[in-house]
Amino acid sequence: MDTTRRTILRGMAAAPVAAAVGGLALPTEAAAAGRYRLKGRSAPRWAPGHSYRSVINRLNPLLGGPVPVAEVLTRTPALKATRVTQWPARDDDGTKPRPDSEPEKLLHAFRWAGDDFVTKEWRPQGITTNYDANGSAPRTLLVSWYGRHGASRQGARISIVKWDAAGDPTYQHVLLVEPNRVRTEGGERDDFIGTDLHAGGIVWYGNKLYVADSTETRPGLRVFDLSRIFKVTRGPGVGRQPDGTYRAYGYDYVLPQCYAYDASGSTAKGLTFSQVSLDRTGRRPTLLVSEFTGDHCRLARWELSGERSGYLHSVKSAWEGTANGEDRVQGAVRANGKYYFSASRTSENPGELRSWSGGRARESASRSSTSAVRT
Repeated sequence: MDTTRRTILRGMAAAPVAAAVGGLALPTEAAAAGRYRLKGRSAPRWAPGHSYRSVINRLNPLLGGPVPVAEVLTRTPALKATRVTQWPARDDDGTKPRPDSEPEKLLHAFRWAGDDFVTKEWRPQGITTNYDANGSAPRTLLVSWYGRHGASRQGARISIVKWDAAGDPTYQHVLLVEPNRVRTEGGERDDFIGTDLHAGGIVWYGNKLYVADSTETRPGLRVFDLSRIFKVTRGPGVGRQPDGTYRAYGYDYVLPQCYAYDASGSTAKGLTFSQVSLDRTGRRPTLLVSEFTGDHCRLARWELSGERSGYLHSVKSAWEGTANGEDRVQGAVRANGKYYFSASRTSENPGELRSWSGGRARESASRSSTSAVRT
């Protein structure tokens, strides 16, 4: 599920929506509601007597208080991305530019700065905006990355991006961490560690950030409180250091986990939490989880409480279904009862955006390639 999403995030390209999909066979929305049930968790597994919230509250004065999202880009020097208006046309396998072809024109796009554009240590995955958070005009993007190779021990990070369609965006990385309770010779202390989650799709809702975690041993949804971003001392290591400072593998900011919805050991076990998106068009806002696996794609929806709470209204899924014959699904969204799927490109098939209007009947319509979305 990596190649297309990496290119989309590198270029942030807007692609045309393809025609309705052929080959989807889903049950009606009332057919199998509640099959997938999650387990809420408010504390680390290794310290169940200390909730995430209580550890964060005790860390708050030690870390100098939270930093608002808008100030993350101003308190420390931000990185500057490069606005892009064209993307080189590439060979069928997507690896080499074709000098004899016209470049692809992009509506809105930018390229990460310096090493972030070419790194093999980090892989960008999900995108959400402040429009998801509160319905306002999108001016801030959040992008998730998961660590690979040497960066795998760091877990995952997000990039807070100040979006400007007419100029060069600026951004800052924030490391996702898990509050921790550490035993010392003098007793215990509050701390944080890097996460081990495989960050996929993300949703910003109210002041909460939902991160889809497809880790085999701990699948589910991780929740982070965006009103609790903390400034730390830049330097190696993670958590409290012998000199009393708090560090985060060289990052300036950390975002602690405040809750989790676990699928492992619940009736949702086996569902791959690859992607998550937000639907504000129904009776109640819902999270839509979809998976990247095999020749089908399972989907499930959970209703949300109001933005003030930001948590799930119920751990019982409000709907679930399976898109048989649908592979390469990189993301799914729902709006006004219609589903839209993004499929990655292969050497034999173009990248596509597909739609499905609902019901049991299989729709048949043409598919068109999304030339701005490249693998």
